[in-house]
Amino acid sequence: MKLIKTYKNESKHANINLQNETFIVEFFESNKRIGEVEYSDKTFRYVEDAADNWVSGVMTSDTIRQYSKNI
Repeated sequence: MKLIKTYKNESKHANINLQNETFIVEFFESNKRIGEVEYSDKTFRYVEDAADNWVSGVMTSDTIRQYSKNI
């Protein structure tokens, strides 16, 4: 898995990764991993929006847990 980009604020961050042509975003809060979501059929821009939504507070931890493959 290759790290492509990181979004962060004071307490949250999201790592955008690429693995086998699939984007995977890892979501963290207070340096604790909340989960990761696979975006196999989405554009890079869509994935960037998801990461930004997490750090800006639009996306909740419940949403990440709902779609997460690895908690």
